[in-house]
Amino acid sequence: MHAEPLNEREHHVLDAVIRTYVETAEPAGSRTLTRRFRLGVSPATVRNTMSDLEEKGYLYHPHTSAGRVPTDRAYRFFVDSLIGSPRLTDAEQHSIRQELGAATDRAGVERLVGRAAQVLGLLTQELGIAIAPRLDAATLERLELVPLTEGKVLLVLALRAGGVRTIYVDVPSTVPASALAPVARVLNERLAGLTLREIRATLP
Repeated sequence: MHAEPLNEREHHVLDAVIRTYVETAEPAGSRTLTRRFRLGVSPATVRNTMSDLEEKGYLYHPHTSAGRVPTDRAYRFFVDSLIGSPRLTDAEQHSIRQELGAATDRAGVERLVGRAAQVLGLLTQELGIAIAPRLDAATLERLELVPLTEGKVLLVLALRAGGVRTIYVDVPSTVPASALAPVARVLNERLAGLTLREIRATLP
């Protein structure tokens, strides 16, 4: 299904919803968005825009909440619209493929988690070098691994006082999308609350 194009307001509201959800893990409401971001419109207008985004398949509305949550389509759009996002070198991408490939060959969940932790270390090291030294001291609040297409994963890092950082990662097509959620859950249990420098120090 071809995604409908978004106008400027929809783009800004969708970006705000994604950033809020990644940072808080809570559905985003219109009043929350207008308080957190300079959208230049009223909560009622934001609410109507969110309804339009829901109709277009970018947001969904949990029945227990008045807020909205991003869909996979929203994350894909978010990635495609990023400008100047950190990119991995060919050597780093090759290393990541080897790490994840070794885990899937052994077909062990614990092994996969261990490999994923090493991959995260590689990615956060790239971020620290590419952006600024202060990011190296940023604290990880939570991370998400979002399947995009076969062989493509979005790594979303929510950093305390450092905003959201995203990286578009190529992975072997043999890594199932169903494995990403439990891997992200375990990584959050192990790494949330640590700085990126501390995360790298704990890895082999």
